Amino acid sequence: MRLFRLMSQVHLWLGIAVGVQVMLWLISGLIMVLWPIETVRGEHLRTEETAAAIDWAGDALALGDIVDGQDSEVLSARTGLLAGRPVWRLETADGPEMVDARSGAGLTPIDETLAREIALARYAGAGDLTEQRLVETPPREAGLSVPAWRFEFGPADPATLYINSQTGELRAVRTTLWRVYDFFWGVHIMDWSTRENFNSWWIKVTSIVAIAFGLAGVVLTVYRIRWMTRRRRKPA
Repeated sequence: MRLFRLMSQVHLWLGIAVGVQVMLWLISGLIMVLWPIETVRGEHLRTEETAAAIDWAGDALALGDIVDGQDSEVLSARTGLLAGRPVWRLETADGPEMVDARSGAGLTPIDETLAREIALARYAGAGDLTEQRLVETPPREAGLSVPAWRFEFGPADPATLYINSQTGELRAVRTTLWRVYDFFWGVHIMDWSTRENFNSWWIKVTSIVAIAFGLAGVVLTVYRIRWMTRRRRKPA
């Protein structure tokens, strides 16, 4: 009986300590499995750029000429497309530089007109562009540490598109579903600010206490079963 009473007290207080978080784990876990991750990320609202047949030797300027026109040291270069136009993406000592492959004109930072072309070309939903602006300090959901162009689409298929102002890359497509998912992800890993640290002391301690809570419950269950069995066998 002493062990039973002790386990009852342990189970009670541990339940009070972690019961709410355990319930939040169950709820957030359910939320995270209701939709495919591709839907959460808004991939159905993102048009992938298709490769274009470009004669880089004929239509585009030679890479040597592009490199010679840069003010800083070029570390690497690769080809790409921006709103259907061929570009060179250069990694320089001062950061990325986008250069028009045909004219050699620098495209960094991406201006509003080009950013708008990129957003309209990459958005695959049925909504209309309702707002656009340059965000000097993008929010966490943009996944960028440099200024970004933010484009809002709606009311059909509402979505927020973030365009990297340095490279023209479509960095993120954010929807209400993504924000709900992101909130519950933070609840699940117990990181309510950055929602990136799933190895914090909070979750470690809570997990250990939750395991102790479960073990106490097992001991109570086993003891109760044995007690009921003995009671039934006891002659009247």
